[in-house]
Amino acid sequence: MPQDRAALVVVDMQNSFFEDPVLEEQREWLLPRVNDLVAAARDAGADVVLVRTEHARDRSTWTLSMRRDDQGFAFPGTEQAAPLDGLDTQGALEVVKTRDSAFVRTDLEDLLRERGVGRILLCGVSTHSCIAQTATHGFALDLDVAIAREACASENFELAEALLAFLRDEVRQPLLHQDECADWLSGRGTPGSGGPR
Repeated sequence: MPQDRAALVVVDMQNSFFEDPVLEEQREWLLPRVNDLVAAARDAGADVVLVRTEHARDRSTWTLSMRRDDQGFAFPGTEQAAPLDGLDTQGALEVVKTRDSAFVRTDLEDLLRERGVGRILLCGVSTHSCIAQTATHGFALDLDVAIAREACASENFELAEALLAFLRDEVRQPLLHQDECADWLSGRGTPGSGGPR
């Protein structure tokens, strides 16, 4: 199957991440922007993939830092693991991850390939960790990746800006303004060009 379809990948828009007060302050502007992209993806005939983090209570999925801190989070079935109230999840495909990259130990790559997706637009949280690692991993898998810059949030602004610059300059992933995202999802944009900053 040709790999020319697009997908919107919505990362970690769930309660556990917005327990951080810095992210919570950004929720009011972030949530409607993500929902606007979900609507744009549907209008463009693109898939919407909702990626959520969940960890087993038995520590089997915990990262090294979680084990060192003896603190897990986002356990299945808890309010922490649930999507944010008001997030448009209707018809979305779902992927559950346990690492920053949405590709590590998940079926995301297979899901995208099976659906003929060769281009992904990333939004959600956190720019400096899960968004950046998923974007870098997508590049390694030969996917065209773009970042919806105005629909991503981070609790570490300095790192977020540094990693966005890396993604733009080193792996040539476009950082799209909100009004450019619909064109990119529909194929009217120019993937990989970088576009206006």
